[in-house]
Amino acid sequence: MRERRWLWLPVALLLSMALATAGCSQIKAWWNPDDSTDLDDAANANEGEPLPPPVANVAISYRRPGDALSRATVIKFFGAEVIANHQRDSSRTESVVRFDGGVPIWEFKADEGTFGSLTGVGGSKYSLKSIEYSKVPSHFTQVLPEEGPPEPLDRGAYYVFQIERASGSTSYQAVKVLADGSLQAYNAQPRAGSSYLLCCNVTSDFPEPVILPDTTQDAGTANPTPDESPDQSSAPPDQSAPPPEESAPMVDPTAP
Repeated sequence: MRERRWLWLPVALLLSMALATAGCSQIKAWWNPDDSTDLDDAANANEGEPLPPPVANVAISYRRPGDALSRATVIKFFGAEVIANHQRDSSRTESVVRFDGGVPIWEFKADEGTFGSLTGVGGSKYSLKSIEYSKVPSHFTQVLPEEGPPEPLDRGAYYVFQIERASGSTSYQAVKVLADGSLQAYNAQPRAGSSYLLCCNVTSDFPEPVILPDTTQDAGTANPTPDESPDQSSAPPDQSAPPPEESAPMVDPTAP
């Protein structure tokens, strides 16, 4: 019996964590933290091709039984500045962050039928446990953009994911996309203007610009193979050729 009691302890801990996060959303990236591949090596392996766009998953939980997702919105920002820090408790610090920009790039809503409802009989189809950025789930209709998928997540940019539920509760997540495609995500609450209160312990490099790997190759410095002719654009001009017509000096025919 004592051994069985110890086996139940991890399960109890997992349940308590699930209850603590009820009614919120959590964003995850399709990214392997154990992958030690260097970004520059990956760019060279792709011979100058752009890196694949980051992919984000949003896990959604509900505080009220029978609640459902009614709308999701993603807003893009181009910079961030930490303007204040507040000590929430002995181990957690909240930060007020002001973002630059604020352009909605993706939005979808529940596609309720004439006699349908987000809750009640048949409402379970709207109680999504997760969504993936740029993929509109079944029984939902895209609002932004009007046609086609939204733009890919941009490395170095900031995003706020806004999740609205049928009960009226709304949760926010502020996200920074790093150079390797991974995400820094924090629970957020809107403040005045484009400011949000982020919790908790925002990293010091969160407002810093992201240095992206160079995925282009300098063709001018590449050595030509024996079958290739050297780049004529870098060769010295032919001294025997006459100068261009527009640069020739004007000559007076009556001069001696």
